[in-house]
Amino acid sequence: MTKDCERILERLVEGVTGSVPPAERAAILEHLATCPQCRQEAAELEATVASLRESGPFATPPGFWGEFMTGLSAAVAGERLPVVLRLRRWLIMPRHAWGTALVAAAAAAMVISTARLPLRPEATPDPTRATARVLLTETMTTTLPSLGEMLDIWRAGLVTEGEPLGAAEGSP
Repeated sequence: MTKDCERILERLVEGVTGSVPPAERAAILEHLATCPQCRQEAAELEATVASLRESGPFATPPGFWGEFMTGLSAAVAGERLPVVLRLRRWLIMPRHAWGTALVAAAAAAMVISTARLPLRPEATPDPTRATARVLLTETMTTTLPSLGEMLDIWRAGLVTEGEPLGAAEGSP
C-alpha cells in the first residue's frame, strides 16, 4: 500500500457518499481506476452505504440521548481504575498541576527545615523539680513571678530600711 493509497482511503467514505468537493472526487476516481485494492475497498463501502440508505432514515426515540448519556455517565462513574492510574490522571490535569507543585514544594521545605534544626540535648530530670511541678497549682504559677520580684528586691536590701542584708540574716 502506497502513501497515495493511505491518503485516498482516508477520504474514501466522503468520496463514496458524495460529500467531498468535485476536484477531490476526481482525484479519488483517478486513483481507483489504477488501484485494485482501493477499488475493492470502495466497492465494499458503496454496498454498505446503499444498505444504510435502503433502511430509511434513522430516528431515535424521544429521550434516547438523555438516557444514553445518563447510562454512559453511570458506567464511567462505576469504572474503578487502579490507584496509580487515577493518581497519574489527577496529576496530569492542568488545574491540579500547580496545586500539586505547591504542595510538594511546601512539604519539601518543611522536611528540609526540620532536618536542619539542631536537636536540643535532653536535660537530666531533677527529681526535686519533678515533685514540685506536681504540687504547683494555677494560682501559684500566676503568683510566683511577683514573689520572685519581691525576693529580688528583698535580697537587694531595699525592704530593710538601711539595715544591711547580712545583718537581717544573722539575727534570730
